[in-house]
Order: sequence, then C-alpha cells, then structure tokens
Amino acid sequence: MSTLSPTRKRMAAAVLALGLAAVAGAGLSGALKADAPARTAAPGPTMPSFADLVEAVSPAVVSIEVVHAAGFLSAADRRQDNPFPERFRRFFGEDFAKRFGERRGPPPRGGTGSGFVVDAAGYVVTADHVIAGAETVTVILDDGDRLEAGIVGRDPRTDLALLKVAAGAPLPALRFAAAGATRVGDGVVAVGNPFGLGKTATFGIVSARGRGTGTSPYGDHLQIDAPINRGNSGGPSFNLRGEVIGVNTAIVSPTGGNVGIGFAVPAATARAVIDDLREYGRVMRGWLGVHIQEVTTDIADGLGLARAEGAIVTRVQPESPAAAAGLEPGDVIVAVDREAVEDPRALARVIAAIDAGESARLTLWRDGRSLDLTATIAHAAPPTAAGADGPARLDALGLRLENADPALRGDEGARGGVAVAGVAPGSPAARKGIRPGDTVVAVGGAPVGSVAEATARVEAARANARKAALFLMERDGQRRFVALPFEAS
Repeated sequence: MSTLSPTRKRMAAAVLALGLAAVAGAGLSGALKADAPARTAAPGPTMPSFADLVEAVSPAVVSIEVVHAAGFLSAADRRQDNPFPERFRRFFGEDFAKRFGERRGPPPRGGTGSGFVVDAAGYVVTADHVIAGAETVTVILDDGDRLEAGIVGRDPRTDLALLKVAAGAPLPALRFAAAGATRVGDGVVAVGNPFGLGKTATFGIVSARGRGTGTSPYGDHLQIDAPINRGNSGGPSFNLRGEVIGVNTAIVSPTGGNVGIGFAVPAATARAVIDDLREYGRVMRGWLGVHIQEVTTDIADGLGLARAEGAIVTRVQPESPAAAAGLEPGDVIVAVDREAVEDPRALARVIAAIDAGESARLTLWRDGRSLDLTATIAHAAPPTAAGADGPARLDALGLRLENADPALRGDEGARGGVAVAGVAPGSPAARKGIRPGDTVVAVGGAPVGSVAEATARVEAARANARKAALFLMERDGQRRFVALPFEAS
C-alpha cells in the first residue's frame, strides 16, 4: 500500500473539498431552481381598496359654485391690473391714469369649493371663505343637479358656513364622528372638488391634532396628509367607517400646491358650530370681556410664576362679566373650573364653550399668590347691538358689523376696529366692494372700536346732512376710504 507524503495529502484533501463543494452547490442550485416557480407565484402584500367607502359617501358630497361681488383691489393688485405703469402717472397725471388705465375694481368673478349634506332636509356644510362675499351660491349634487342655495349662517372664526337648498326630496346625508374618536395615525379619505375638476378622492393619515392656524383663537385643527388643494375647501375628510372627522379648510404650501400638510376643522367643533348656525344664524359663544395676551417666560419671571402658562389680562371691558367678577389688568388666568389654561387660545376656547348664564370658576395669579373668582358668563355681544336705530341705519348701508373678538386683541386699547360680519347683496356696501371679514377702522375720520361707535358716527354724518358716510376699510393689511351713500328710504 503506497503512502502519500504530507504535501500530497494536503493537496488531495483540498481537491476532495472542492469536489464536495461543487456537488453541494449543484444540489443547492437545483433546489433553488425547483423552488423558483412556487415563490414567484406566491401572492405579495396588496393595497386595501377604499372603493366601497368612497362609493358610500360620495352621494352626500357636493360641489359649490359662487359668483362673488366685485371687490376693491389691493395696492399690489392695482399695480398688476393697471396697464399704465407709474411713469405714465408721473408724466400724464392722475386724471389720465384714472380715466384710461385704472379700473375701479375687478368685475364679479366665480369660484369653486366643496361641501357636504348633513341633513336630508337640504342643509349643506362648507367653508366660510368659499362663500364669503358671494352674490349667488349654487350647490351641485352628485347627480349633476344644480340648486340655488341660501346662506343660513356663517362663522368666519372657525371658517364654517351652513347653506340650505330645496331639493324636493330627501338628500343623502353624512354623520360626524364621535368627539375624541380620531387619533394620530388613523387613516383618512378626503373627497372634494379640487381645482374645479369634479369629485376626487385622496387618501392619507391624520398627522397631528390640536394645530392652531391663523390668528383665530378657535383654531384647533386636525392636520392630515391626504392631498387637498384649492377647491377642496369645505369638503369632508372621513375615517375608514365613513364618518366625517373634519371639514377641510386650509393647506400649508410654499408653492400653492399640496405638500402633504392640510388642516381640517375637527368634527366636534364643526358639529357645535353647525348646530348654532342652524338654530340662531350665528354662533352663541360665551363671553368674559377681557383683552388678553400670551404669558412669556420673561413675564412669568416678572410675576413670580413657576412657568409660562395662562393668559394675562391687559384690559377689562366695562360692564362685562369679568368686571363684575373683579378681574383686573395684570391678572393671569391659569385655570377655568379647575381645567388648566395653557395659553390665550385655550382660554378663548374654554370660555366660548360655556353657555350664557353659567358660572365659571376662574383661578388667577395676582400679586404673587393664587386666588379664585367666580364669573357669570354672558353671550358675546350681538353683531349689531348698537342702540335703538343703529341696526336699521347700518342695514340701509348693507352692513352687518360685529364687535372685535376680545380674545384676538392685545393691549392696543379700545380703538381696535370693527369686523364686517355680513354684506347684503346689491347694497351700497356690496357695490363698493366691501366683503365679510373686512375691518372698519374709522368712520367719518374718527377711529372706531365698537359697533356702537361706528353706528354713532354714521348717525352723525346723516345728521350733518352728508350724502354719504366715509369709512376707512382694511383688508389684508391694505387700507382704503369708501363712501357709502345714504339712499332714499
């Protein structure tokens, strides 16, 4: 029997190992090839379909078409709209520019939005900014029927409005989700009329809750990433059970298109506002009668507060619930009925939710110590609570004014302007381009801070045999004078 040297033994072992590896590899390769058809045929994950949901809710989602009254132009709009640039004004004069170059304002224009039926009797919810300043509002049903709509009520503070149509038969209606039922991460389907294209459905999730947007203290929005765009405003966002969780109201976008950040008025807020609009034509919010501002870290340090919380009172309105309760400027309201108040927005929402006549226990920080006061909440001042003849005189001009919301005002004093809550179609105010949401800064050359003051100035102009009342109006930071004529009654 021959023997191998150690070197030959090592070489033989290496050859044997390579041969076994080749055989094993061939076997594994064959096994993989044999298994390949089975793995290719195996089903993978599939995207769930929302077709049944969209089909179920779509009949109650409507499109909104409006014709807006002619409005006035901002300075930027005038520059863009005027075919004669500034140098023509300098060389040819203002009269030439006015006669040949500058339009008095844009002609009536159309707009589109979305909405949904909340009552089979024909009540339709949409966004307030969709119908603000509209001369006519048309609701387009799922089957294409076009119905003229009347405005039951509007609430610019939450950007909600309620319309009514006469359909001649019960309409399919939607229901709101229960309060607190929506969580971050829940699926959401938005249905609406983006860019006037017609019924469109998009899908995403609830990205956040409790988002504050704009200057309104009542902003407590859902943030969603379901794509919504211009024209989706007023349309519903649904959970996967087909319940309305929010009314689409706004997007954040550096480009004007959707970037995945949209906001919706939550169902609980929408339901409460719609109920009030249907019953009263306006929202009956609780009113305390204070001007407030945020408590910063510096203010907290100066007052001896452990942290920046609550809302500091800058002014107490005379003859208000706050005045009757003994509140003073400098008080910090840190809780209402033992519920902590984090900031001015939170205080505004809590007070607004309290019915008139009910008592509220206010926990304050004053002079370095905590104390409790009890205030009897009242309704916010009516839009035209201005005296015996005030509303009639303002109605003749086509204006419905509303006292500025104290929760929106800081320490600027009593002359904070008056909000335009409504403009009658075809009225002097409408013909001059005044729109709901505008602010009356002054009347007759004098600043105004309440409906009563505005009405008194109008009465003074009439008593002085003026043919018109001169208003200083503000919109989007731009101001202009408007003369509203006294028409023969």
